Amino acid sequence: MARPADPHARTALIAAARAQFRAHGIQKARIEDITAACGLSKGAFYLHAESKEALFTELVMQFERQLDALFTTRIAEEEAFFARGGPFRPKDLSPTSERMLTLNEMQVRHDIAALELMWTWRDVIHVLINGCQGTAFDGVIWQAIDREQQRVVEACERMKKANVIRRDLSNDVLATMFMGVWVLTMRKMVAQEEKPDFHALIAELNLLVGEGIAPRPAVSPKVPKSSTPRRVSVAHRRAPNRLSLRKSP
Repeated sequence: MARPADPHARTALIAAARAQFRAHGIQKARIEDITAACGLSKGAFYLHAESKEALFTELVMQFERQLDALFTTRIAEEEAFFARGGPFRPKDLSPTSERMLTLNEMQVRHDIAALELMWTWRDVIHVLINGCQGTAFDGVIWQAIDREQQRVVEACERMKKANVIRRDLSNDVLATMFMGVWVLTMRKMVAQEEKPDFHALIAELNLLVGEGIAPRPAVSPKVPKSSTPRRVSVAHRRAPNRLSLRKSP
């Protein structure tokens, strides 16, 4: 009868395997180095996985399941939010409106959770980007990114229906912009040893999305009004500009 695998040994084995994959890539990572790093025999490895490739497949699938769970939770919470209050009205679009503040808080919370997940799995992501050439995992990261981009396309459509974002931009263009930021952030993160300030990062990205990159207009200094009314000659009196009387949309 086969000997049952020790769950504590499995945890140590997976940690050692992740370190070896991160340092050497899939092809050059050796089973004997993995087992030596966690105090197991080479033969004990096969109590937990058929091969190093099978073990890495388990890691990728676990990461994908957790990512799927994040998106499922996010979509459910967004749909519940809009079901309660319906599409945004003009007054809701104010940055200080209660609905906008609630929506922003919810979006930031989910964005932070996604960044935390990427940080937890940064070693696996690093291997998918840099250490899987010539293996069955080559290109898997781009397949995953394409899938996430489609999710963002669908999210943009939900936001359009809720009157939260402008409708004159295509969902594909919006998703490309958002995913470009996330992919480059992920690419940079996997090489970092120190955890970034996710709250500061998301705050700046939200500012960029909300206000754009154009410089803020300079505020003219207020000129104190004279206590003496200024006289205007009849020659300079003009009828009011009718365009100036139109209310802003």
